[in-house]
Amino acid sequence: MPSTIGTPATVAELIKRADQVLRPSDSSRLDSELLLAHALGCDRLAVYRDGNCDVAPDQRLQFEGLVRARASGQPVAQLLGTAEFWSLSFHIDANVLIPRPETELLVATVLDRIPRSHPSMIADLGTGSGAIAVVIALERRNATIIASDLSTAALAVARRNCDIHCVTQVYLLRANWMDAFGEAKFDIIVSNPPYVCAGDPLLSSSAIRFEPSLALVGGDDGLDALRELVAQATVHLKPGGCLLVEHGYNQGAIVRRLFYKQGLQRVTTAPDLAGLERVTFGEMVRAAERFR
Repeated sequence: MPSTIGTPATVAELIKRADQVLRPSDSSRLDSELLLAHALGCDRLAVYRDGNCDVAPDQRLQFEGLVRARASGQPVAQLLGTAEFWSLSFHIDANVLIPRPETELLVATVLDRIPRSHPSMIADLGTGSGAIAVVIALERRNATIIASDLSTAALAVARRNCDIHCVTQVYLLRANWMDAFGEAKFDIIVSNPPYVCAGDPLLSSSAIRFEPSLALVGGDDGLDALRELVAQATVHLKPGGCLLVEHGYNQGAIVRRLFYKQGLQRVTTAPDLAGLERVTFGEMVRAAERFR
């Protein structure tokens, strides 16, 4: 975006210029408004209301940098430092995945299996921003959640989100899946693990190239993390406990086989809003039920 420093520019003029820079994106106008509102420290309503107001040079400079970053493909959520999930605002940065709508299906499926009336022990593996753990904590006040991640930077983001949403029953743990959980047992284990194949061209050609590969790439076939966490999780499930994972749209059949191989039963895959297989879950059946 050509610099406007030294040249007076109004809110409306900057929006128009940024919109032209960001085309042909379908969201060019919206992105321009959000980025300028962020640079001005106001909301979008103020951008509409104050279209004829001049923008200070330092704010124009910040805005132009944001527009250039967006034009390069960097996600708006990263540039704003916030993303919406479950109708809540979460802090995010380049150390965590941006929460996605598909993952709300995972959360909804988990919540269906957590009673409101009595305590439950939940593990959220690879918690990233902590969005899953925070939503569970808010929706099920009797639940205790252990949220783990290998990345200390991701855990710092998760801690900030716990503080933002004032949840006190989420405990953060640095761990590679469940290798630091000792003999702990859980009613529910949930994870949105890395499941993108290492050779997927989207890793270099789409906006996900700005997100951490540790949270995206699951080996050559995308299943390395799923294999490891399913094997570990079954050791830590209570009888009657449930494991739930998100996975790629074309991985449902393979993930179901992984679940059955580790002794899980009543394995089911739920489709997302697009009708694609997205969340698989299964139970560690009680011994008495196995022999019926």
